[in-house]
Amino acid sequence: MNPKDQIKENLSIVDVVSTYVRLEKSGAQFRARCPFHNERTPSFYVSPDRKSYHCFGCQAHGDIFTFVEKIENIPFIDALKILADRAGVSLKDAKRNEAESRLVSLLKDTTLHFENNLKQSAEAKEYIFGRGLTDETIATFHVGYAKNEWRDLFVFLSSKGYSPEEMILAGVVIEAKDDTGKTKGFYDRFRGRVMFPIRNISGATVGYSGRILPSLATDSQGKYVNTPETPLYHKSKVLFGYDTGRKKMNETKEVVVVEGQMDLCMSYQAGVHNTVAVSGTAFTDEHIHMIKRFCDKVILSFDTDSAGQAALKKTGLLCILGGLDVYVVGDIGTKDPADLIKDDPALWVKALAKKKHVIEFLADTVLALPVDERTKGQKIVSEVLPFVRALTSPIDRAHFLRTLSEKTSISQDILTEELGRGILETSELSKEVEMPSVPPIERLSKELIAFAKLHKKEAHDEFISLSLDTEAFPDVIIEEEMFSLEKRVIGDKEAYFKDLMSTYKKEEHKAELVRLQKKLKEEGADIEAIMVQIYDHVKKRLN
Repeated sequence: MNPKDQIKENLSIVDVVSTYVRLEKSGAQFRARCPFHNERTPSFYVSPDRKSYHCFGCQAHGDIFTFVEKIENIPFIDALKILADRAGVSLKDAKRNEAESRLVSLLKDTTLHFENNLKQSAEAKEYIFGRGLTDETIATFHVGYAKNEWRDLFVFLSSKGYSPEEMILAGVVIEAKDDTGKTKGFYDRFRGRVMFPIRNISGATVGYSGRILPSLATDSQGKYVNTPETPLYHKSKVLFGYDTGRKKMNETKEVVVVEGQMDLCMSYQAGVHNTVAVSGTAFTDEHIHMIKRFCDKVILSFDTDSAGQAALKKTGLLCILGGLDVYVVGDIGTKDPADLIKDDPALWVKALAKKKHVIEFLADTVLALPVDERTKGQKIVSEVLPFVRALTSPIDRAHFLRTLSEKTSISQDILTEELGRGILETSELSKEVEMPSVPPIERLSKELIAFAKLHKKEAHDEFISLSLDTEAFPDVIIEEEMFSLEKRVIGDKEAYFKDLMSTYKKEEHKAELVRLQKKLKEEGADIEAIMVQIYDHVKKRLN
């Protein structure tokens, strides 16, 4: 059975659709108001027997894959990955599929164990309730407790039939070794901590963030401990609360980004369901991609200390480069969102309503500094103009140049002149943030491999010379790409194939230049030296 069929076998279409839409029983089927068009009377039907859906209003129809593609606004390959995660199916091979399915099951049992621990711990419950969480919120996010014991979880999981190797691979147990490297035993990674399960896009637990109880805190251990990188957990690809927030994100087209799990839980409790948390990791291109599936606007709420504000700037610039409209939550003083909401949830809602665009926020921050006007002007150029430069819309750039001119009394002409100077490209902030993009090489590779298989071009000399990794994509992905190519009307297939290969070479060449430039910069070469070596590289390629 191929992965696509296995996913269909493992997942009920009713379970998949009900993640996004409220279904009600109607005979042998289920019905709802269609999520793809506005309607008052339900005309959207889901059939468990046929494993399909159909809307009699807009004629939308299909299976679990087309449903997720359409509602998430993503291509088939991303829908396949989402559903594969949810079904516990690997897109690589059967052996890996079984191993990862075991890890998903292990973490599910671990979460239930932590939840049961919480019910039995008066101290952990006192702390959580003291922070303001309700029973309903605790249940929604499956908050639990890891006992302050060395082998509590290890013993429990062993009784469930999981091996120490599986527990280590899942990131919940650590192997202890003696001085010779011989295994002495195993112990729990999380001890004496309130546990927040981190779930992937489909709602399956892939990792944890554990907050030490205040009474157990010492200088030698961190306040938070997170799951390390595992086959299931990749911190650059996960946002805490994404699974609970995406429905509201899709409705409002905006997302609130906070720093911690407690901030997110309290924000959700206050009714702001379109909230996600970065959970102590840097914002990444993958996070931008996840947000852009539903939203075009981001509202940031980071700590007011220097580290928090530095993170806000980097995240804000990355979001702008990614094509998002970026705002900063209104003034909430020195409190974090969780404490503010505990005092009065309405204050949080009001602060969100008073959000400022990140460029205006940064400008106001500079202008409030106790320094002379000349220094303020210099800071506007070095700290604020990079954000204006990152805007993709000329209209937006003109608007914010005018706004900055009005706020600072610096003429628009001068700001425009500064905007075009090289100083912006060498600012420290700009150096640290790169434009997120989907690698065209990967996209072209997939299409080339599929086209070659479809039209028997695998033995073509030029195709062979590209040295493409034909095993880089699962068979199901290549089959879907072949199906897509078959549906397209391509007149001269030979010319199209040659154009594909030519485009691939150009993109590969561009990628090489980028890698070369990055390598030289890391080695400390100056700009002139970089350009000389790039010129030499191009000359060699042309000869």
